[in-house]
Parts: sequence; C-alpha cells; structure tokens
Amino acid sequence: MQTSYTFRNLITSDALKTHAVEKLRKLDKYLLKPIEAHVIFNVERHEHKPQHFVEITLTANGIQHVSHESSDDMYTSLNKAVSKLEAQLRRQKEILKEHHKR
Repeated sequence: MQTSYTFRNLITSDALKTHAVEKLRKLDKYLLKPIEAHVIFNVERHEHKPQHFVEITLTANGIQHVSHESSDDMYTSLNKAVSKLEAQLRRQKEILKEHHKR
C-alpha cells in the first residue's frame, strides 16, 4: 500500500505515520489490488481548545473512498476515520457478494 501524508498546522510526526500504517493494514482484507492512501492531519485552533481533523482518501479497485473525522485527540480522529472506511469497504464487499450470488 502506498501511503502519503500531509500535515497542516502540525509538525511532522513519525509516531502518527506508523500508527496510521498499522490502522490502514486492517483494510487490506477487503481489497484485491494494490491501493493508494492519502492521509491529511490538520489542527485548527478554535476558541480555547484545538480541534484535530483527519481526512483519509483511499483509492482501490478504481473506486475512491473518503473519510473525515475530528475530535480533541489526533489518534482518536484517526481511529474513527479508519473505522468509517472499514464500514464503507465492508458494505461494498457485501454488495459485490450478493450481486454475484444472483
């Protein structure tokens, strides 16, 4: 899996990169072909506390899947975004299975 990262308003962190790769590996079981992932980490400071945003764009099998999440912690945002992508991929795989059964 080719993974690229963008850090906005944030210092580049190897710990975030490795955590993202570990989480994205869970998605390999739903995919057939090699995939590309682009992860955007963004911090926006509103009022008193910063808000951490994660956007993941996954291109696989000719289809692009996008997931956005925000929370008070970057790792929590990343985990939620990967969970959303996993749900999207699971639904797509189920649809394909049901279509081939008919």
